[in-house]
Amino acid sequence: MDHQLVGPWLIVGGYAAGLVLLLVGNKLDGRRPSGAAVCYALAGITLSETSLYWLSTGTGSDVPTLIWLAFPLVITAWAAWRGYRQKTWMRRLGGSAEPSFGVVPSNGLAVAHDSGAPDSVTAAIEFDHHGHRLLGLEYTLGPRGEPGFPDVAKVAEMVDGTYSMVQLRTPAVPSLVLTPNVGAFEPERFTPLEDARITRNTFGAPKPDALLRRFETGTGFDRRFTVTTSDPEFAAGVLTEEVRELLRDPWFRVREVVFHGGSLYAVESGSLTEERMFANSLRLVRLAAAVPGELWGETFRPESEAEWLGRGRGAFASIRGPLNRRREAADRQPLTAMSLAFRSLVALALLVPGISVAGNAAAALTGLAPEVRLTVTAASEGTAGSGTCTTCGSSDSVDGFYTHDGVTHEVTQMRWMSWDTLPEKDAVVDVSLGPLWWNPIIERADTAVFLLLIALAPLLAGTLLVRATYFPRPRKPKPAPIT
Repeated sequence: MDHQLVGPWLIVGGYAAGLVLLLVGNKLDGRRPSGAAVCYALAGITLSETSLYWLSTGTGSDVPTLIWLAFPLVITAWAAWRGYRQKTWMRRLGGSAEPSFGVVPSNGLAVAHDSGAPDSVTAAIEFDHHGHRLLGLEYTLGPRGEPGFPDVAKVAEMVDGTYSMVQLRTPAVPSLVLTPNVGAFEPERFTPLEDARITRNTFGAPKPDALLRRFETGTGFDRRFTVTTSDPEFAAGVLTEEVRELLRDPWFRVREVVFHGGSLYAVESGSLTEERMFANSLRLVRLAAAVPGELWGETFRPESEAEWLGRGRGAFASIRGPLNRRREAADRQPLTAMSLAFRSLVALALLVPGISVAGNAAAALTGLAPEVRLTVTAASEGTAGSGTCTTCGSSDSVDGFYTHDGVTHEVTQMRWMSWDTLPEKDAVVDVSLGPLWWNPIIERADTAVFLLLIALAPLLAGTLLVRATYFPRPRKPKPAPIT
């Protein structure tokens, strides 16, 4: 079998095991909190140790090198595509690039729009939609870059320091901030992925430039959200039972929502896309419509998703629409186009090689794989831990050739993984040839069993990821209703 096989699959297996532990922990949430906590801890250890092994030890494979070489090219292409897409949809919508209402982020504060947009704002669009005035801003945290490293700084901002703010114009009202709490369901249920999103989203969200104080409703809502306001009476008027029920929506669970400066706004980590602009503004309009009209001095009309979004917004709209409705019904976070694409690619990266390895191993075990005669031209007896892969066991290898379908194929440095005796030079041995890509040579039944066991990890992880993404199940038990 090819000597490049084992090392990469140990890495894949490590990441797959970490993913499986995360999924198992998520499944145990609400039923066995201690078991879920153990799974999350083991997942962190597994993922960190796998990364450490990959970066420090290596595998003797060309795969990591190719990935590192391709990474800057992929990031560059992604940056160019993202910029093109943003300019395209903004140009199509028209509107203005100069805010006429609301607030702009400045040094962590939300200041009046007429204060002047700071350098951190990289894109802006204001337009009317269904009788509502909307404003979208994209901004970055910290300095725009270091002298001599503009490209590196740009990539760092794009990956980790870019935020989007979507605003709905409202009458001027007292300031009110609704901040979701991290670990709100513990110890009954652990939600580490949602907690991570809450932390990222709230970290870059600008705070109102007003004196705020804590407000509590005296209900279970206080467990889910921290409320600060400049006017407790206004907060009490806003947080009616209808509004508190609306805030159970998974979208509100990971985003801070703010009433301030004549606008209702929410901030999210990531660039300002057409999909974010319309999906986030739809939630803001629904929240504004749920607030008693006497507090606004006017009435906001609740908008349906079909009317507000119109034709599909963003990539994979025809898939994401029904999928996200299914996910929200199961109390799961909706997926963006980027998130759906990433999850799907990860699932394919796990399933396709896993199916190939498992299929080749199963064919060898059942006798369906073609048998060929391998002529050994050189044999090298290694020891456990030698070579570049220090954890791959014996490094015995052979060189040779075999003929299949009239074509002679050469084999160089094929790792001999079977427990059977290493063949000597000029020996001829019967081996199985995997019928699926990449057509590995499988020496004996014990090698096929080992390959089958290796394939189980990515197959299981890929299957669980597909199910969690496309066919989510409602969490059990659900949290107690907020009153």
